[in-house]
Amino acid sequence: MVNTIYSKMVLTFLGVMFISITTSFFITYNMYEKRVVAEVEEELMVAGKGIIELSRVMEPESVENYIEKVSSIRYNIALYSEDGRAKFYGEANHENYATPDEVREVLAGGVHHITNKDPRFLKHASVGLPFEVKGKKYALFLKPVLIGKLGFVKKVLKTVLFNVLIIGSVLYLFVALYFARPIKKLTAFTSKVANGNFHEQVTVKRKDEIGELAVSFNRMNKELHSVEKMRSEFISNVSHDLQSPLMSIKGFARALKDHSFPKEQQDQYLTIIERESERLGKLSANLLQLSALESKEHPVKQERYLLDQQIRQVFLSHQPQWLEKEIVIDLEAVEPVGLSADKDQLEQVWHNLLTNSIKYTDHGGEIKVSLKEEEDQIIVVFSDTGIGMPDEDVPYIFDRFFMVDRARESSKQGSGLGLSIVKKIIDVHHGTVDVTSKANQGTTFTITLPKSMD
Repeated sequence: MVNTIYSKMVLTFLGVMFISITTSFFITYNMYEKRVVAEVEEELMVAGKGIIELSRVMEPESVENYIEKVSSIRYNIALYSEDGRAKFYGEANHENYATPDEVREVLAGGVHHITNKDPRFLKHASVGLPFEVKGKKYALFLKPVLIGKLGFVKKVLKTVLFNVLIIGSVLYLFVALYFARPIKKLTAFTSKVANGNFHEQVTVKRKDEIGELAVSFNRMNKELHSVEKMRSEFISNVSHDLQSPLMSIKGFARALKDHSFPKEQQDQYLTIIERESERLGKLSANLLQLSALESKEHPVKQERYLLDQQIRQVFLSHQPQWLEKEIVIDLEAVEPVGLSADKDQLEQVWHNLLTNSIKYTDHGGEIKVSLKEEEDQIIVVFSDTGIGMPDEDVPYIFDRFFMVDRARESSKQGSGLGLSIVKKIIDVHHGTVDVTSKANQGTTFTITLPKSMD
């Protein structure tokens, strides 16, 4: 129970309140102690001198009667005579006026001032003045009537502070509960997420930091749901793409083992096994490359080179494929441009884009590339007159294993990882890649790269 955030908030509040009240009391006390002492002493001195001066004017018959009448007006008074007698007027404690030494000092003509050495100085606050009537010497000690009310004031102050603490604590209990309830809800929700429940959303309708936390948590849960869905699809697609060539290899290998075929048919089966093995190897290589690109520790080896020469060399390396389909290649708009980037990675981008364009461009079609430099950016536009793709498929072409041509002939099927690799490479180079496509009209990729990643 003590380890909950609710109990910690309450205990923290009580501790802060106690420390604040105690500290405030002592600070206030120290700030006003000297001022209170000085004002009380000055008031008593003035009053004492007034009493003495008035007695000289009035020349009362009885000092005791005179002092008794004066004390009834405002002050507590003690009158000490030379013979050791003392009379007290008022409600103050008789023991708190003066010590015998202080009485002797005043009888000798001295003046007794208030001292605050005693922590209870307000109870002992008194001034002493020498007082002489008809040749008799007295020690006149005065206390303010307020001193007698200090106990009551102290009780009132304690009651006020206690009520502040109780009322503040009760109110803070509700405040702490108000803040703790959505946190408890988030805690319970995390347990559901930990158990694989990514479908629910936490409902916290607040505009403060806790509300922002709830919104972020819902966003995280949505992303986790997407990742989980992608993971399931990834496993399903990998299983399918691995299973297909493996089954082909296994089937043709067993057929060659169990039967005797003519040389021509054997070569045909072996060619299929070789092609499926290459397909399997390419899939594995693409998976490894994609995994490496998604790793934050994957290095980008920058070097300065001419991008236009690299693009032309990639087209030369694929010359047999586009010549076989009599595809027209247009590189007229490829301008000389240099940049600082990972040469091998960007070469992979042009290979993947060109391979796709050749694969999906019909006999006699056209592939066109433009390359230009604008301020601190380099723009590459890669377009073809191929079969294109439906509008609803365009947003997903960079997803792993997504293939528009799943239902088409097997000769055009790939691993579905080529464009995912393109997107990752452009991302690690802090660039962007956009695509526009229309079914039966062709596809255009627009790639924007910074001239330097520094």
